[in-house]
Amino acid sequence: MPLSRESRRIGWIVLVLLAVAAAGCDIVVSSMENGRVKATEQWTKEFSVSGQDVRFEVANINGRIEISAADEDTIGVTAQISARGVTDEAANETLKSVEIVELVDASRVRLETRYPRERRNQGIVVEYLVTVPRRAGVRVDNVNGEIVLVGIGGGVNADTTNGAIKAKDLGSSVKASVTNGGIDIRMKDLGQSGVSLETTNGSIKLWLPEQAKATLAARVVNGSIRIADLPFEKSGPSSRRRLSGQINGGGPELRLETVNGGITVGRS
Repeated sequence: MPLSRESRRIGWIVLVLLAVAAAGCDIVVSSMENGRVKATEQWTKEFSVSGQDVRFEVANINGRIEISAADEDTIGVTAQISARGVTDEAANETLKSVEIVELVDASRVRLETRYPRERRNQGIVVEYLVTVPRRAGVRVDNVNGEIVLVGIGGGVNADTTNGAIKAKDLGSSVKASVTNGGIDIRMKDLGQSGVSLETTNGSIKLWLPEQAKATLAARVVNGSIRIADLPFEKSGPSSRRRLSGQINGGGPELRLETVNGGITVGRS
């Protein structure tokens, strides 16, 4: 498959790789699905990273993103790209419009899924499966897709629309926001920067280690707030829709807000 690259160095090394013309792309496979042709291709890449402040960022449209941590100094990415059309030619033409843009330096990797605006409703789905070093921090921006995070130790910033955020064994600060979906986060350690979770039309579940110290500020519009199996002392005014207080005497802030859904803070 022909290779297409543009590279230049201005502080960063920017590599723009067409998904249908990049090294690491597998052969296109076509199949029938609901009376339409589905063309599928796999894009794979591995990046070596160094330093303590390792960052991985990904921005996507239409597709699930799963990121897990490993005891390695590499970031491994597999993106499964699929597109649908009434014929093989139409499906493959749509598939060719997908682009994965890379922004890379020694300690940071950013990937962004792009395709022409006029093709956004033509059955394109890009799903990412990623491994990062355990110390890495991640930022994830998604539309129409779930985000799953496992074992991330360097902090999380995640946003999605029309999909849930699920995470476990996180070891640092967390900031997450969802429109039309829930959040379920299980912390291994509670970072000094605390946790900020916000949803619209979805519940929030936050699970903490038994000895975690935190200061809670929780608010709902339509729903309830529950503290489960953790020492908790109220402070300030509280009601069915608003609750504040200290867990195990207080510590980093937990700011939890939802519009239509309940909030649960419990012991992991």
